[in-house]
Amino acid sequence: MNKRFWLIINPARYPHIARQLKGIVKYIPRSTVRESRSEEHFRELIRDFIASGDSYLLIWGGDGTANIALNCLMKADKKRRDKIAVGFLRGGSGNGIQDSYEVPKNLRAQIRTYLESMENRRTQRVDLLKISFDEEVLYGQLFGTGLDAKALNARNSITQSGKKNHPRPGFIPYIIPAIKTVYRGARLQEEPLLLTLNQGRFAFRGTRTNAEFPFKEYALESRAPLLEVGVRPYYGWYYKICPDVVCNNGLMDAYLFNLTSPWKVLFSLFSLWNGHYHRINKRYAKKGLPLIEHYKIRKMTIHPQRGRLFHIDGELHRSDGEVTLKVKNQTLRFLVPESFHQKFHPLHEWDEKIV
Repeated sequence: MNKRFWLIINPARYPHIARQLKGIVKYIPRSTVRESRSEEHFRELIRDFIASGDSYLLIWGGDGTANIALNCLMKADKKRRDKIAVGFLRGGSGNGIQDSYEVPKNLRAQIRTYLESMENRRTQRVDLLKISFDEEVLYGQLFGTGLDAKALNARNSITQSGKKNHPRPGFIPYIIPAIKTVYRGARLQEEPLLLTLNQGRFAFRGTRTNAEFPFKEYALESRAPLLEVGVRPYYGWYYKICPDVVCNNGLMDAYLFNLTSPWKVLFSLFSLWNGHYHRINKRYAKKGLPLIEHYKIRKMTIHPQRGRLFHIDGELHRSDGEVTLKVKNQTLRFLVPESFHQKFHPLHEWDEKIV
């Protein structure tokens, strides 16, 4: 391995795995390993990496940790940012960002994969969401408001023993509040969601029929209990909530889930989890029920609503005002496994001949 790289570890939830990771990496030459003590210290370590001039950065932590890293990297000037490639190891309970880029499960396999990607320059430029609200600007790859934000809020109230403000990690502490939230809230909302969509199209994908209509601006009033917007497909735990996403096409995929009862959610759970919305829409269309709506757009404005909860990569926020989402096209470079890289470079071996 001839490439220099940094590994920054957030050991907050799984310190025993962090120790195992450090034991593996200490034998790799030209590596700089740093372990954070707090969120602010983690941000400081990212700033140290940016100042170092090195190109390759590995992050070990959950989706929240990854989101902090993305936002810190976006503060670097563009010239410096263009020389950086970042990879995310599986260090959380959900690992949605890692699922989206085909990162393997085994810890040693992850390290080996990223070392090979550095050596062979397997990187991919990816899109980010730019989310503006209350005079604040944050970046991420997944945004949701409605049932998922309410479920996260309920999950966050279940804290670890002796650790105030630290939600219990894992699937079970999330799924129980999620079931309760869906049971109480899976119906069309009384207060409509007011949206303005710009520069995109409605994109219906069916089992037998596909349909689209393009628009420059489309004002929409929806009573759907869940809105999800993404530039990556997976939420976490292999939940493919934005199945039609292409990570580098300059468009965000927005889904309005018109779920009319918790029983419909239960009946459609397998298809919902795997992103098979075309199967659900086939049944709904035959019964004259509202469809799961899918839009591919460059900008979305969510008009003010009192007490709105929303998440960015699983991190909760609240705003009473307007929330604006835009796409930053191919703004960061990710280290990716060969299996992922190959799908975006099918003519790799023939580039010279084509030119």
